[in-house]
Amino acid sequence: MKTQLIFNTPNLIKNLKLIKDYYKIDKTKDGLLITKDHKFGRIGRPYSIILPNKIKISPEVVGLFVGEGYNNDSSIIFANSNEIAIDKFLDFIKQFNLRINFYLEISIKNKSKKFIQESVNFWEDHLGIKLKRIRLRKEFNSITKHGTIHVGVNNSFLSKMFKQIINISKIRVEKSKTLAIDYIKGIIAAEGNVNIKKITNCVYMVRISASKEEERTHYKRCLERIGIKIFCKDMPTISKQEGRLKGWKTYKGRAGAVIISRWDNFIKILNMDLLELNKDKETKFFKYILNNKFTKQFMDFSFFIDKEFTMKQVQNYFNFSGRNVDRLHTLWKEGYANKKLRKGVYIWKLNNKYIHLYNKIKDISYRFNITPLV
Repeated sequence: MKTQLIFNTPNLIKNLKLIKDYYKIDKTKDGLLITKDHKFGRIGRPYSIILPNKIKISPEVVGLFVGEGYNNDSSIIFANSNEIAIDKFLDFIKQFNLRINFYLEISIKNKSKKFIQESVNFWEDHLGIKLKRIRLRKEFNSITKHGTIHVGVNNSFLSKMFKQIINISKIRVEKSKTLAIDYIKGIIAAEGNVNIKKITNCVYMVRISASKEEERTHYKRCLERIGIKIFCKDMPTISKQEGRLKGWKTYKGRAGAVIISRWDNFIKILNMDLLELNKDKETKFFKYILNNKFTKQFMDFSFFIDKEFTMKQVQNYFNFSGRNVDRLHTLWKEGYANKKLRKGVYIWKLNNKYIHLYNKIKDISYRFNITPLV
């Protein structure tokens, strides 16, 4: 069962600056009935909403919303082109029994009318609704398979509470590895990018976009909490004006980013399934991590599975002494091999951690019909 962040609704309400005689709050068997009255000629329409006594939200949804959501004093909007992300957000927002608004945005530059209809059909079939609002963006090339769906709820009371939920959640996830893992899954699904080096055709970094430095600092604290070390400087944000001065062809500028590099970090991403909320990004990562030279070096040691061996035997097997000595020491330092001293000679053995990762990588190679590395 997925971990949930749980919030006491009465406590959230206490933190709101409510105007006396403007909102009426009553306890019911279903939760808290919030009634908005209109005295003194205030702007807006009267309404009522029943809130659960406790509001539950998964760290994944928090991460998705921090990456791709918008929250002002009257509405909550989440936009994404990934149906898994949309489903997770809908599962959260449906607990409030409010009217949910949808609209589809499709970039159609260099696209046919068939693409437009296919995108509409996809989301109508997936959501089981008839889309009433479709926005066609003629100025942009499409980078999505079916356009971007926007999910919105208009309610000022809930919107103000939701701001609290997001802000408090961001503090909590920094302090818990379990929460941070699921939170980073949402962040990467929303703002992550898998970058491939053309020369080697392998993964060389996973980038998490964030324009503001404080956002990048927050992401790095969460990554460090789950054991991912950041070795590279952040990619800085470049404004439109700075981009033009640099002679860039694009007029958009570029958001800054946190850079995740190095094979040991990529393996942590693999083992924690940090890309599972976006199957396109996950597939890209899986496919190209197989080309990484350290992946091959790791898999080469499978010859020694279920065997005890010495350093000399490793040197003889690879017929290349120095570098393979280092590789074995690296496996040991990363916890993939054990060693014990026997009659003055270290005896080595690959352990269950090695076998687990070996099998996982081998399964990925079969999935993509790539000849197994070993």
